Amino acid sequence: MRVFGIGLIATLSCVLGSAFLAPTSLAQSMRELYESKCSRCHEAYDPVERSAAEWPGLVRSMRGQAALTEQQTIALGRYLAEESAAADTTSTVSGISQVPRIGGYLYTEYFRTQEEIRNFDIHYLAINVSGWANESIYYYGEFELEHGGTGGSNTFVEEAYIDYWFRQELALKIGAMLTPFNRFDEFHDPLSNYTVTRPQVAREISVSAWKEVGVDLHGYVGLGGRSAVGYDLYMINGLGSGADLRHSRQYRDNNEDKAFGGRIFWLYGDALELGGSAYRGAWDDGGEYYVDTFGAHLLLDTAFADFYGEYLSATSENPEPTRDGEMTGYFIQASRLLASRFRPTARYGRLDYLDLGDELGRDPDKGNKDVSELVLAFGWYPTPDVVFKIEYAFIMERSEARGEGQRPARAPGCGEVLDAGSGLLTGRVPAAGLPRLVLDILDKTC
Repeated sequence: MRVFGIGLIATLSCVLGSAFLAPTSLAQSMRELYESKCSRCHEAYDPVERSAAEWPGLVRSMRGQAALTEQQTIALGRYLAEESAAADTTSTVSGISQVPRIGGYLYTEYFRTQEEIRNFDIHYLAINVSGWANESIYYYGEFELEHGGTGGSNTFVEEAYIDYWFRQELALKIGAMLTPFNRFDEFHDPLSNYTVTRPQVAREISVSAWKEVGVDLHGYVGLGGRSAVGYDLYMINGLGSGADLRHSRQYRDNNEDKAFGGRIFWLYGDALELGGSAYRGAWDDGGEYYVDTFGAHLLLDTAFADFYGEYLSATSENPEPTRDGEMTGYFIQASRLLASRFRPTARYGRLDYLDLGDELGRDPDKGNKDVSELVLAFGWYPTPDVVFKIEYAFIMERSEARGEGQRPARAPGCGEVLDAGSGLLTGRVPAAGLPRLVLDILDKTC
C-alpha cells in the first residue's frame, strides 16, 4: 500500500507587525537562549503572539521540559515580555494576565473509497479557551465536534483541566487531559508533527490522542548545570473494553478500579531527552483483567539532524482459555530544518498487534495487525508559523492464516482516501482572532 499526503498549515496572529528590542548583547543572548531552549520540541514562537503579561507564566510552566535554571526562567520570561510589550503599547511587563485566550481548529476530509461514495466530512471542529486565573492556577479547555457535531460520541470535551502550581517546580493537574505517556501526544498537532500522518504505534498502542479524566502530579528537579529530571504520576479512569486499545478510550470508567501510571524523563542541555512511561489499569466491566503498557522515548538534536523515537509494549489480560493480547512497536524519525525554511523528514516504524479478544466480542480485524511503514515527508516554512507539507508513505501489511495464537486472515482492501483540514482561531478576548489554516490531503491506494 502506498500513501500520499499533502499538508498546509498557516498561522496568522491578531497582532500585526512586530518590533524588537535593540540588538544589545543581552537581548541577543536572551534570543539565542530562547531559540535553543524552545525550538527543541516545536518552532519558537514570535514573542508578539502572546501578551507581555502572559509570557512569565508560560515560561515558568515549561521550565521543566526546557531544562531552564531559575535564573534563566526569570530572565527569559522578562525578555519575552519586553519583546511583546515593544510591539503593543497597551501591554505591561509585570504580573500574570488574567484575560483568557481563544483558539481552535477546523479539520475537513474528502473520502473516495471502494466501499463509500465520494463524500466531504467535517471531521473536527475544535475551540479552546486558556489562561491564568492567578499566578498559580492555569486553566485549559478544548471542545470538539466531529463529523458536523451530530451528537453522541461526535460531540465531546477534548481537554478541560486546571493546573495548580504549588511551587515553581511542582503542580497538580485536575480534569480531562491528554495522558502523559511517552511524548507523541504533546507533538500530535499539525505544527509539531512534521509529517502529515501519525505513527501507527502511537495510534494503536499509546492510542493517540489518549484523552482521560483524573489527576496528574507533575514537576521537575534541577540536577545542576544543564541537566534536569521531569516526572508525572497520575491516577485516571483508564482504558475500557473497546474493540481494541484505541477504541477503549473513555471518559467515564466502566469499572470501580482506577488506573495508575507514571512518566519520567531526563534532559541534558538542549540536545537530549530520554524517558520511560508505565501504565496499569483494569479494562473489563468487572475490574478483573488488566492492561499493562510500557514505553520509552528519545529526542536527540545534532548538527546533522533532529532524531525522535518511541518504543511501546502492552499486554492485555484475557480470561482463560483465551491467550493474553500482546502488542509491541516502535518508530524512529529523523528531521532537519534547513535555512529556517525547509524540513525534510523520514520515519520508519513497526507495529505487531495480536489480541484474540474477538473471542470475547472484540473486533478481530481491529485487534490483529502486523504493519511496517516508511514515511518520507517534506515541509516548507515561508514563515515560522506557516508550513506546507507533502508526504509519501510505504505501508507493508502482513496477514497469516489463523492458528492457535495467530492472527486471522484479513480480507484485502483497496481504495483512495483524501483528507483535508483547515482553520485555527487565535486571539485574546475580547479581540476577534484571525484564522490559522490547516490543510491535509491523504491519498491512499493499494
